Order: sequence, then C-alpha cells, then structure tokens
Amino acid sequence: MSNISARPEADAATLLPRVIVFDLDGTLWTPEMYQLWGGAPFKPHKQNPSIMIDKAGTEVHLIGKSREVLQTLATDPKWANTYLAVSSTCDVPIWAKELLGKFTFTDRGGRAVPMHALFGDRIEIYKGNKAKHHEAILQKVSAIDPSVTAYAQMLFFDNQADNVHHVSRIGVTSCYCPSGMTEGTFEKGLDMWRHAQRSNM
Repeated sequence: MSNISARPEADAATLLPRVIVFDLDGTLWTPEMYQLWGGAPFKPHKQNPSIMIDKAGTEVHLIGKSREVLQTLATDPKWANTYLAVSSTCDVPIWAKELLGKFTFTDRGGRAVPMHALFGDRIEIYKGNKAKHHEAILQKVSAIDPSVTAYAQMLFFDNQADNVHHVSRIGVTSCYCPSGMTEGTFEKGLDMWRHAQRSNM
C-alpha cells in the first residue's frame, strides 16, 4: 500500500487517513453493554440486519450511518489503502466480541463477512486510557505496512469526551460524536483530519 497521506505536495482535500478507529458502545451501536439486562447470546433480527436481540429481548441497533459508513470503507476502492480498527472500553468485552461476530457486512468480493473481519486483528477492547489502544493499533498496522508510522495518519471517533481528549493528546485527530455515527458525523471527522493535514503542510 502506498502512503497517500504523507505527500507534502498533495492536495489536502483529496487525502485520506491511513487508519480509522471506532469506539463501539454509543458510537457504532446502542445501547451500551452495561445497559443490557439479558446480554448474550444474541440473535439476529429477522428483518433488519442492523439489529441484534439479546436473550432478554432487548434490541442492539447499529446507530444511524454506522452500517453505511463501515460498508463504504470496506468496499469502495477509494478506501483500499485505509485500515479500520476498534478501540473500546466497554464493560462486557465478551458481549461486544459476540456482536462483532454476528453483525454481518459485505466484503469487496461480495461475500457476507462478520463485522470483526472489517477490522482484522486491530480490535482493542479492554479498560484503560485509549491512547494505549491507539499505540497498539499503530504498532499492528506498521508491522504489516511500513508506510504507516505516525499518529497523524489516524482518525478516531468516540462518543466520550474524555477518550477524545486522551487520544488527541498523542496526535490522533479525534472526533467527538456524543450521539454516535449519525448523519454527517463521518464527514465532520474527515474534514477535521484534512484540516490537520493542511496545518502540517
């Protein structure tokens, strides 16, 4: 993969982040894991692929544009050089991992794949400062793609202001989205990232 985000002469308006990191609870889906009374096992909604149902009958929904954004990132050739990742401190990681295995998307070959396949091994779900998550994610990406070496090449979405604060401090463009991945949120984050690139040119 070529480093499309580090050429000083490039037009910032056309640049794309090399790594995009998403929180889970409250950013990609709702409710949060601690709010569920039933929990696992989850089963798919019979008519809506963006809904899973826990054993107590509570529905877990992909928020707003989450499916559309992830599907586009996974299949549009424009994003072929961008890696996706997860950074979550949810209270019940095992439930989150089950949901990542049961929500399905379509890969570039038109095959149905579990949500976790979009992120590969770049899934950090554990308590702690999310700056540590991003350090681990950057190391994993750099190990397979030496052109990705800097936090400035990353974009992060989270619905918690404290997480955004901690991750911003290490140089990752971080988009605060208190309502999750709703209409316009992804575009807002991308604009923030491109503005940061222009500032560094």
